[in-house]
Amino acid sequence: MKVSKHVEKLLREGRNPKELVELGFPKSVITRVRRQLRKQKAVPKGRVPEETAEAESHLQVPAELPEKVAVIEQKLLSMADSLQKVDTLTEALSEVTALIAAARDFGASKRATCLCQEDGICLEKTWASQDEIPPGIGEPAARGDEKPEWYIKPSPFYCAMCTAPLEGRIDCVEELVFDDPLSGARYAITCEGCGSEGWIAAAVKCTKCGRETYWGWYTKKE
Repeated sequence: MKVSKHVEKLLREGRNPKELVELGFPKSVITRVRRQLRKQKAVPKGRVPEETAEAESHLQVPAELPEKVAVIEQKLLSMADSLQKVDTLTEALSEVTALIAAARDFGASKRATCLCQEDGICLEKTWASQDEIPPGIGEPAARGDEKPEWYIKPSPFYCAMCTAPLEGRIDCVEELVFDDPLSGARYAITCEGCGSEGWIAAAVKCTKCGRETYWGWYTKKE
């Protein structure tokens, strides 16, 4: 225990200062401790010393502080959610940008071999007026004087989405199928003997040796 604390304890117990001097305690310490005790006794009951009150005021938590903290936490959570949405949108934008770049390259390559274009103008579709042309598909272009027809100089993206070459190939395949006399015969012929449908075969003859065979659909042998 410190000397000053020991002296304060003995004085509070009612010991005489002279007695403390005789016990060997420094007189200056005894005087200083007695002065502090007198000051404490001089403070009225119920009144807090200024230093103590100031210290307590620093420790007091304002009543509105928890509410403000909750508001700040909510704002931080909202900011975190917004940042996550921004990251998602950024990734989606990157993917869209990559798709647009790929579509432009693909459209440019299709346009280089397209048979539906002449002098950079797409002849696949026409419009009666410029106002009917959808925006963004290409630069409008007119042909004719008295009653001009409107075309477009297609954008690479428009060419990438164009299905005209595919439709032309489909038309060619359909013509070949319809030219075959047996086209659809499997689904149109019913046997008059047993009533079965779809099990038909056509005679095929080798033009070199004259041997005949059959080509078609057969039931599984039981």
